[in-house]
Amino acid sequence: MAEQTLRAADDANKANDLLAQALSEPQTVEAPKIVSPTDILVDLPGGIVIDGEVVKTALVREINGRDEEALIRAESSGKMFSIVVNRATVSLGDTKATDELLDSLLVGDRDAILLGIYRATFGETAELSGYCNGCSEFKPVEIDILKDIKSRVLPDAQETNFIVKGKNKEFLVTLPTGKTQKKLLANPEANIAESLTTLLEQTVLEIDGRPVFSKTQIQALGLVDRRAIADAIADRNPGPLFDPINVTCPDCESEVQVPISLGTLFRL
Repeated sequence: MAEQTLRAADDANKANDLLAQALSEPQTVEAPKIVSPTDILVDLPGGIVIDGEVVKTALVREINGRDEEALIRAESSGKMFSIVVNRATVSLGDTKATDELLDSLLVGDRDAILLGIYRATFGETAELSGYCNGCSEFKPVEIDILKDIKSRVLPDAQETNFIVKGKNKEFLVTLPTGKTQKKLLANPEANIAESLTTLLEQTVLEIDGRPVFSKTQIQALGLVDRRAIADAIADRNPGPLFDPINVTCPDCESEVQVPISLGTLFRL
Protein backbone atom coordinates (compact mmCIF):
# COMPACT_ATOMS: atom_id res chain seq x y z
CA MET A 1 0.00 0.00 0.00
CA ALA A 2 1.33 3.44 -0.91
CA GLU A 3 2.35 5.74 1.93
CA GLN A 4 0.00 8.71 2.44
CA THR A 5 1.03 12.05 3.83
CA LEU A 6 -1.48 14.06 5.88
CA ARG A 7 -1.04 17.82 5.64
CA ALA A 8 -2.59 20.12 8.21
CA ALA A 9 -3.80 22.38 5.43
CA ASP A 10 -5.88 19.48 4.01
CA ASP A 11 -7.55 18.40 7.27
CA ALA A 12 -6.58 20.50 10.32
CA ASN A 13 -8.93 18.71 12.73
CA LYS A 14 -7.65 15.23 11.85
CA ALA A 15 -4.03 16.36 12.12
CA ASN A 16 -4.65 17.82 15.58
CA ASP A 17 -6.38 14.61 16.71
CA LEU A 18 -3.43 12.46 15.57
CA LEU A 19 -0.90 14.78 17.30
CA ALA A 20 -2.85 14.67 20.56
CA GLN A 21 -3.03 10.88 20.39
CA ALA A 22 0.72 10.57 19.86
CA LEU A 23 1.48 12.86 22.80
CA SER A 24 -0.87 10.98 25.10
CA GLU A 25 0.69 7.55 24.46
CA PRO A 26 3.31 6.58 27.08
CA GLN A 27 6.86 6.61 25.74
CA THR A 28 8.75 3.41 26.52
CA VAL A 29 12.44 4.05 27.22
CA GLU A 30 14.65 1.10 28.12
CA ALA A 31 16.51 1.75 31.37
CA PRO A 32 20.31 1.50 31.18
CA LYS A 33 21.71 -1.74 32.53
CA ILE A 34 23.97 -1.19 35.54
CA VAL A 35 26.27 -4.11 36.22
CA SER A 36 26.95 -4.60 39.91
CA PRO A 37 30.59 -4.99 40.99
CA THR A 38 31.75 -8.57 41.36
CA ASP A 39 31.96 -9.68 44.99
CA ILE A 40 33.90 -12.81 45.96
CA LEU A 41 33.97 -14.73 49.23
CA VAL A 42 37.56 -15.59 50.19
CA ASP A 43 38.54 -18.46 52.49
CA LEU A 44 41.11 -17.20 54.99
CA PRO A 45 43.94 -19.73 55.44
CA GLY A 46 44.66 -18.40 58.92
CA GLY A 47 41.57 -16.73 60.26
CA ILE A 48 40.92 -14.04 62.83
CA VAL A 49 39.11 -14.01 66.18
CA ILE A 50 36.41 -11.31 66.35
CA ASP A 51 34.33 -10.98 69.54
CA GLY A 52 35.40 -14.45 70.62
CA GLU A 53 34.42 -16.09 67.32
CA VAL A 54 36.85 -17.49 64.77
CA VAL A 55 36.22 -15.90 61.36
CA LYS A 56 37.53 -17.77 58.32
CA THR A 57 36.04 -15.80 55.40
CA ALA A 58 36.29 -12.33 53.91
CA LEU A 59 34.06 -10.64 51.32
CA VAL A 60 35.98 -8.62 48.74
CA ARG A 61 35.02 -6.54 45.71
CA GLU A 62 36.66 -5.49 42.46
CA ILE A 63 38.96 -2.48 42.22
CA ASN A 64 37.16 0.57 40.80
CA GLY A 65 38.18 3.94 39.42
CA ARG A 66 38.30 5.65 42.80
CA ASP A 67 40.63 2.93 44.05
CA GLU A 68 42.83 3.35 41.00
CA GLU A 69 43.19 7.07 41.68
CA ALA A 70 44.29 6.29 45.24
CA LEU A 71 46.76 3.64 44.05
CA ILE A 72 48.50 6.07 41.70
CA ARG A 73 49.53 8.13 44.74
CA ALA A 74 51.14 5.17 46.55
CA GLU A 75 54.91 5.42 46.93
CA SER A 76 55.72 1.71 46.62
CA SER A 77 54.20 -1.61 45.56
CA GLY A 78 53.92 -2.63 49.23
CA LYS A 79 51.84 0.42 50.03
CA MET A 80 49.75 -0.20 46.91
CA PHE A 81 48.85 -3.66 48.18
CA SER A 82 47.98 -2.23 51.58
CA ILE A 83 45.65 0.29 49.93
CA VAL A 84 44.02 -2.46 47.84
CA VAL A 85 43.32 -4.59 50.93
CA ASN A 86 41.95 -1.68 52.96
CA ARG A 87 39.71 -0.33 50.20
CA ALA A 88 38.41 -3.51 48.53
CA THR A 89 37.75 -5.73 51.57
CA VAL A 90 34.05 -5.39 52.37
CA SER A 91 33.71 -7.56 55.49
CA LEU A 92 35.35 -10.22 57.63
CA GLY A 93 32.63 -12.78 58.26
CA ASP A 94 29.59 -10.71 59.21
CA THR A 95 31.70 -7.82 60.53
CA LYS A 96 32.38 -4.74 58.43
CA ALA A 97 36.07 -4.52 57.58
CA THR A 98 37.97 -1.73 59.33
CA ASP A 99 41.60 -0.68 59.03
CA GLU A 100 42.20 -1.92 62.58
CA LEU A 101 40.78 -5.38 61.87
CA LEU A 102 42.65 -5.66 58.58
CA ASP A 103 45.91 -4.70 60.31
CA SER A 104 45.30 -7.59 62.73
CA LEU A 105 45.02 -10.16 59.94
CA LEU A 106 47.92 -12.54 59.41
CA VAL A 107 50.09 -11.69 56.41
CA GLY A 108 48.96 -14.90 54.67
CA ASP A 109 45.31 -13.92 55.06
CA ARG A 110 46.03 -10.53 53.52
CA ASP A 111 47.73 -12.29 50.57
CA ALA A 112 44.66 -14.53 50.15
CA ILE A 113 42.45 -11.44 50.16
CA LEU A 114 44.62 -9.84 47.47
CA LEU A 115 44.19 -12.93 45.29
CA GLY A 116 40.43 -12.70 45.85
CA ILE A 117 40.44 -9.04 44.83
CA TYR A 118 42.43 -9.97 41.72
CA ARG A 119 39.80 -12.58 40.81
CA ALA A 120 36.96 -10.11 41.42
CA THR A 121 38.66 -7.51 39.22
CA PHE A 122 40.35 -9.47 36.43
CA GLY A 123 38.83 -12.97 36.53
CA GLU A 124 39.84 -16.48 37.55
CA THR A 125 42.76 -16.78 35.12
CA ALA A 126 45.91 -14.77 34.43
CA GLU A 127 48.21 -14.65 31.44
CA LEU A 128 51.86 -14.71 32.49
CA SER A 129 55.15 -15.35 30.77
CA GLY A 130 57.57 -18.25 31.25
CA TYR A 131 60.63 -19.58 29.45
CA CYS A 132 60.07 -22.65 27.27
CA ASN A 133 63.20 -24.77 26.76
CA GLY A 134 61.56 -26.55 23.82
CA CYS A 135 60.90 -23.31 21.91
CA SER A 136 63.96 -21.51 23.40
CA GLU A 137 61.93 -18.40 24.06
CA PHE A 138 59.51 -16.82 26.52
CA LYS A 139 55.92 -17.86 25.97
CA PRO A 140 52.66 -16.38 27.26
CA VAL A 141 50.76 -19.04 29.19
CA GLU A 142 47.51 -19.02 31.14
CA ILE A 143 47.24 -20.05 34.79
CA ASP A 144 44.20 -20.71 36.94
CA ILE A 145 44.34 -18.66 40.15
CA LEU A 146 42.34 -21.17 42.20
CA LYS A 147 43.80 -24.42 40.86
CA ASP A 148 47.44 -23.53 40.23
CA ILE A 149 48.28 -21.47 43.33
CA LYS A 150 48.40 -23.74 46.37
CA SER A 151 47.87 -22.51 49.92
CA ARG A 152 49.04 -23.47 53.41
CA VAL A 153 46.27 -23.52 56.03
CA LEU A 154 46.72 -22.82 59.73
CA PRO A 155 44.72 -25.49 61.63
CA ASP A 156 43.71 -23.17 64.49
CA ALA A 157 43.42 -19.38 64.17
CA GLN A 158 43.99 -19.06 67.93
CA GLU A 159 47.34 -20.83 67.81
CA THR A 160 49.55 -18.23 66.18
CA ASN A 161 52.33 -18.48 68.79
CA PHE A 162 54.99 -21.19 68.64
CA ILE A 163 58.38 -22.14 70.07
CA VAL A 164 61.63 -21.92 68.12
CA LYS A 165 64.73 -23.59 69.58
CA GLY A 166 67.81 -21.64 68.61
CA LYS A 167 71.51 -22.39 69.02
CA ASN A 168 71.56 -21.74 72.77
CA LYS A 169 68.22 -20.02 73.43
CA GLU A 170 64.50 -20.71 73.14
CA PHE A 171 62.14 -18.19 71.57
CA LEU A 172 58.39 -17.66 71.79
CA VAL A 173 57.39 -16.34 68.37
CA THR A 174 54.13 -15.15 66.83
CA LEU A 175 53.16 -14.95 63.17
CA PRO A 176 53.43 -11.58 61.37
CA THR A 177 50.31 -9.50 60.73
CA GLY A 178 49.34 -6.41 58.78
CA LYS A 179 50.83 -4.32 61.60
CA THR A 180 54.17 -6.02 60.96
CA GLN A 181 53.91 -5.17 57.27
CA LYS A 182 53.22 -1.52 58.10
CA LYS A 183 56.34 -1.39 60.28
CA LEU A 184 58.41 -2.83 57.43
CA LEU A 185 56.89 -0.43 54.89
CA ALA A 186 57.59 2.54 57.16
CA ASN A 187 61.29 2.28 56.32
CA PRO A 188 61.61 1.60 52.57
CA GLU A 189 65.34 2.43 52.64
CA ALA A 190 66.14 -0.37 55.13
CA ASN A 191 68.57 -3.06 54.03
CA ILE A 192 67.93 -6.80 54.44
CA ALA A 193 69.50 -7.00 57.90
CA GLU A 194 67.53 -3.98 59.16
CA SER A 195 64.28 -5.37 57.75
CA LEU A 196 64.96 -8.70 59.49
CA THR A 197 65.48 -6.84 62.77
CA THR A 198 62.11 -5.11 62.32
CA LEU A 199 60.41 -8.41 61.51
CA LEU A 200 61.86 -10.15 64.59
CA GLU A 201 61.13 -7.15 66.81
CA GLN A 202 57.45 -7.52 65.87
CA THR A 203 57.27 -11.32 66.13
CA VAL A 204 59.63 -12.49 68.89
CA LEU A 205 57.65 -12.28 72.13
CA GLU A 206 60.03 -13.93 74.59
CA ILE A 207 63.69 -15.00 74.78
CA ASP A 208 64.22 -17.82 77.27
CA GLY A 209 60.92 -16.95 78.95
CA ARG A 210 61.70 -13.23 79.28
CA PRO A 211 59.65 -10.67 77.34
CA VAL A 212 61.19 -8.73 74.47
CA PHE A 213 60.82 -5.02 75.14
CA SER A 214 63.55 -3.37 73.07
CA LYS A 215 65.14 -3.47 69.65
CA THR A 216 68.58 -4.00 71.18
CA GLN A 217 67.56 -7.48 72.37
CA ILE A 218 66.89 -8.49 68.77
CA GLN A 219 70.07 -6.88 67.49
CA ALA A 220 72.07 -8.78 70.13
CA LEU A 221 70.87 -12.17 68.89
CA GLY A 222 73.35 -14.36 67.02
CA LEU A 223 73.13 -14.60 63.25
CA VAL A 224 72.22 -18.31 63.38
CA ASP A 225 69.34 -17.68 65.80
CA ARG A 226 68.00 -14.76 63.77
CA ARG A 227 67.92 -16.84 60.61
CA ALA A 228 66.39 -19.83 62.42
CA ILE A 229 63.49 -17.69 63.65
CA ALA A 230 62.94 -16.17 60.19
CA ASP A 231 62.95 -19.64 58.59
CA ALA A 232 60.48 -20.96 61.19
CA ILE A 233 58.10 -18.07 60.47
CA ALA A 234 58.32 -18.69 56.71
CA ASP A 235 57.68 -22.42 57.17
CA ARG A 236 54.65 -21.92 59.43
CA ASN A 237 53.10 -18.82 57.84
CA PRO A 238 49.70 -19.70 56.27
CA GLY A 239 48.57 -18.33 52.94
CA PRO A 240 49.15 -18.65 49.19
CA LEU A 241 52.43 -20.32 48.21
CA PHE A 242 53.99 -18.32 45.42
CA ASP A 243 56.18 -21.12 44.09
CA PRO A 244 56.96 -21.32 40.36
CA ILE A 245 54.15 -23.01 38.43
CA ASN A 246 54.86 -25.63 35.75
CA VAL A 247 52.50 -25.53 32.77
CA THR A 248 52.54 -27.10 29.31
CA CYS A 249 53.71 -25.00 26.37
CA PRO A 250 50.76 -24.47 24.00
CA ASP A 251 53.06 -24.87 20.97
CA CYS A 252 55.58 -27.66 21.64
CA GLU A 253 54.08 -29.25 24.78
CA SER A 254 57.32 -28.83 26.72
CA GLU A 255 57.20 -27.81 30.37
CA VAL A 256 57.24 -24.08 31.03
CA GLN A 257 58.13 -22.84 34.50
CA VAL A 258 56.27 -19.66 35.36
CA PRO A 259 57.43 -17.48 38.26
CA ILE A 260 54.47 -15.97 40.11
CA SER A 261 53.94 -13.33 42.77
CA LEU A 262 51.40 -10.68 43.66
CA GLY A 263 53.58 -8.21 41.76
CA THR A 264 53.51 -10.23 38.53
CA LEU A 265 49.74 -10.72 38.81
CA PHE A 266 48.84 -7.08 39.46
CA ARG A 267 51.72 -5.89 37.21
CA LEU A 268 52.87 -3.34 39.77
